[in-house]
Formats: sequence, structure tokens, C-alpha cells
Amino acid sequence: MRRIHLLAVVALVAVPLALPASAKPHARNVDSVRVGTAVVDVTPAADDPQYLGGFGKMDAPTAKDLDPLEIRAFVVRRGPQVAAFAIVDVQGWFAGYQEGPYGITDAREQAGAWLAKNGSPGAGPKNVIVSSTHSHAAPTIMGIWGPTDVRWLKRVHDGTVAAIEQAAATARPAELWTADAAVGEADGSTVSQTDIYDGWTVDEKLPLLWARDPNNHKTIGLYGNVPIHADIVNGKALNAMSADHIGRERRALDDMLGGTSVLAMGTLGRQESIVQVGGLVESDRIAAFVTARIRKALADAKPLRDPQIGGAEQHVLVPGTNPALLALIAINPAGSPCIPGADICAIDRSIEPPYMYGNLVGTWVTTLRIGDLLYVSEPGEAFPEVSDALRRAVPGARVRIVGMGQDQLGYYYPAEDTPFTTVPNVSDHLQYNTSGALADQNVQAAVTGAQALGFAASYVHPTPGIVDAAARRNPGVQAFAAPADTSSLTTLLDVSWNSAIDGTPLVDQDTAPVTWHFGDGTTARSKGPITHTWPRAGRYTVTLSVADTAGRSRTASLVVDVGRPSAPLPH
Repeated sequence: MRRIHLLAVVALVAVPLALPASAKPHARNVDSVRVGTAVVDVTPAADDPQYLGGFGKMDAPTAKDLDPLEIRAFVVRRGPQVAAFAIVDVQGWFAGYQEGPYGITDAREQAGAWLAKNGSPGAGPKNVIVSSTHSHAAPTIMGIWGPTDVRWLKRVHDGTVAAIEQAAATARPAELWTADAAVGEADGSTVSQTDIYDGWTVDEKLPLLWARDPNNHKTIGLYGNVPIHADIVNGKALNAMSADHIGRERRALDDMLGGTSVLAMGTLGRQESIVQVGGLVESDRIAAFVTARIRKALADAKPLRDPQIGGAEQHVLVPGTNPALLALIAINPAGSPCIPGADICAIDRSIEPPYMYGNLVGTWVTTLRIGDLLYVSEPGEAFPEVSDALRRAVPGARVRIVGMGQDQLGYYYPAEDTPFTTVPNVSDHLQYNTSGALADQNVQAAVTGAQALGFAASYVHPTPGIVDAAARRNPGVQAFAAPADTSSLTTLLDVSWNSAIDGTPLVDQDTAPVTWHFGDGTTARSKGPITHTWPRAGRYTVTLSVADTAGRSRTASLVVDVGRPSAPLPH
């Protein structure tokens, strides 16, 4: 099963990688920039079943895996300067734990101390960002959906430290290139589903940092931040573990580019794919779409020269404004990890300073500088409004978001968004919101960190991302191509649609409610995904529409590029 799905994605997106001479200048870093990567497999063994997080409490743990669970690290060094990233395939990982020193902060402190003793004096946890993929088919090490296995929690902690140390120890001379892919077509913005707000903005940015050997230009590693929830594979329903679309993307990119692709998360709050909770097939389609967009962005990558590297971190305290979550943390020491007769378990986040002071929750916001790139951690699933404010707060930097970084405090957003989390939208955003003050504190902490790293920065308040307040009064429709850019003349178009908020049925709702115009003079109708073959190579604008029995309609469009070889990668 694993082999079939991985090969399916690779077949869709892989292209020959002969690198012809290019007019673009070389990006040789003669000032000793070095990059290292590492991969540590933490897939639970057959005799070590785990409870999976994200879709309700499981009756029993599972040891079945659909693809490997991993920790991947990407470390950039320049003389004594260092910036380290690690991404872990877990549902979420707290900064600190009641069971012992197994949190993200403990791992960052240990890795930072190793870096300080091994070529980077002065380094510490401020130079390390650790985040989780938030896969809803990965083990919970937070409680909520099942008791935490402390043995596996310790394995994750130790594996993260080992991955960072290995990546740093094997760092070798590198040239750095940057690019930005756009993947917003897959995030719901003109449909309404659980945790998708029709008529609100999404964050389409997938930033890439590409390290290559300066002599032969072969890939050493790729670090990217994908702003699409990894909740397509329903681990509880399938009774199986998976890294979801992230695992498929990184394997395809490894094969495509060589080296090690390290994919972390970008903005995650409200960043739900239109095929959320679909399954393995839908996960492969998202992976094909994302991987093709990354390949296209890399063809236009630009060199990053003479980068200044550094890190800063701020400890922030926010009032815990969710009594239910605070209560689940408080009951964990009582020794009953799951509430009898309830579909929920206690939360095992630390209740001691600096993680909590009464009802004040402590966490960290870290900023890492690499040239004019500023990576900022979001300690949970921040809405796009928070990411937008972070970018506007530091206008002189290219701000890049690391979602689920340093902690997992749930969804957070501007206070003004709160009324929209329940009416008219159907979501669990308020249920899993720890603090109404976290959005503003995240921005202020990032501003302080950016200033410490030499950037001009000033506080910007996040504001609601409403584009069309009346959107839900109409039906919705949205699609993406898998892949969107391909040398084949054929591609699959995945689609989602819904009725208006009043529930009026769509025309032909049970058979073929979606009308397609493929941009080549042909049309079709479908209820779900559709495959189309274009007559010749080119870029085509595809439009699709739905209409309801009340006469209301909605139209969406997307561009596909088919039948042409991918642009050569820069040389």
C-alpha cells in the first residue's frame, strides 16, 4: 500500500533533472555557509501501538502504519552563527510536560547546548525552532485523544535532539537559494466546510530555502513551510498512522531533487484543504499539487548571498481564557489520563513555571534570521490574520511562518474573529482556543525578536480577514489541479461544492451539480473529481460553477499548465 501511493505521487510530478547552463549567476557562498540535514525514523514498532490524535478518542491504540513517521532536521551554519529547524510527525508537541523533561523546550535547550559546544559558541535554544506536522494520523503526545505513551514521548524528544546534532555535525559548504510557491487553491476560501470560512482570506505562501553544493549544484536539502492542514488522512477511522500529505511530498521531493526535503508547516488556522478528511487518495492529490508547485517555484529561485544568521526568542505569558482546557490540564496529575465515560482525555502540558503561573500560560516565540529571511514561530494554529500582521510588522524582512512551532496552544486569532467561530461558521476554533490574547502577543514578541536581529519592526494588530461577508448566502465551489503544472496533457481536477447557508439544493445536486469549462472550448459536468485531457500544450484557465434551485450561482477559476516540460532549475 505504501509503495503504491508514493509511486503514484512521484509519477505525477517527477521530471528529468538535467541542469543545463543558465544565464543566472552562480550563488556561491565563499564565506563558509554550510548546511546539513538529517532524518530519524520514529515509526512505532508493531509491539508499540499508539493512540492517534485529531479525530476523537480511539478505543484502542494501533501499530499499523501507512507510511513512515519521521523527524527531519535542517541546519544552516556560517562560522559560529547557526539556525536550526526540526519537524516531527506528531499531532502536536507541548513546550513542557508534567511527566518529565520531554517537551520541545527541553529538546531545544539540549540541542542548543550541543551547538554551543560544537562550533557555535553563544548558541542556545534561541537558535532552534522545533515544530510538528499536526498530522491527524500521527500519535498524540498531548493527551486529549488518548493517553500519552511517555516512552514514545521520550523517543521523540531524543530523536529530535539527535537529528539536529547530526544535521549540524554533517553540515557542508552550500549555496542558498530562495523561492515562494503559491498553494492557496487547495485551501478552502469559496466553499464552506468544517473549519473553513467561506469568503475569508487564506495564506497561500509556501516559502522555500534551498541548499545546494556550490561545485556541482546538487541539492543538499530543502526547507519549506506548507500552509495546508495535514488532516486529510483520518487515522482513527483507518486505524493506521500516516504523515499525511507531508510525508508523500517530502518523499517525492527527495526523489525529484536528491538530498533531503524537510517540510514543516506554515500558517494552519483555517487553512483546511477542500478535501479534508478525505483519505489516502485525496492526500496523494494534495501532494501532487503541492509538489508540482514547489518544483515550479524552484525553477525561478533566486540566490541568497552573504546571509547574516542569528536567533532570538521571547517568553510570553497569556491569560488562559478557556476554562475547559485549563481543567483538562489540571486533572492530569490526578492519575486518570482519560475521563471515564467521556470521549476525551486529560492534557499533560506542564503546570509549573515557566509553562504556567496559575491561569497564565507561558510559551516561546522564536525568530531566526538567515539574510533578509525572518522565520517566526507560531505556537499553535494561528489564523492567516496573525501571519499577515507578522509580515506587515517587519517590512524590511521576508517573514516566513513556522506553524506549530515551539508549542501547541491550539487555534488563535484576533479577538474580533471570536463571534465568527460559531456563527455562521461551523468550527471547533473556539473549543480549542487557549487564549484570546495570544495573537497580539505573538506579533509583539516577534517584533522584539526582529529588532534584536537588526530589523526595523513595529507592532501591527491582526484584524479579521473577511473578504465577502455575504459569501455563505450563495452556494460555494472550489477546485485544484493534481498536478497543476505537468508535462502531460492530462490532469485531474479535484472539486468541492456546497449549498448556501439556507440549505437550498443545487441544480442536479445528486448527479452532476458542477459545470466545467476547460478553456479549450469543451465543457463537462460532474459531482466530484474529473480528469481532463487538453488537445495541445499550453496554459488554460478552467472555470467551474454551481447554481441552486433559488437561482443563485457561484463561479471559480484556476489555471493549469499542461503538456510542456518543466522549466530548468537555476544553475
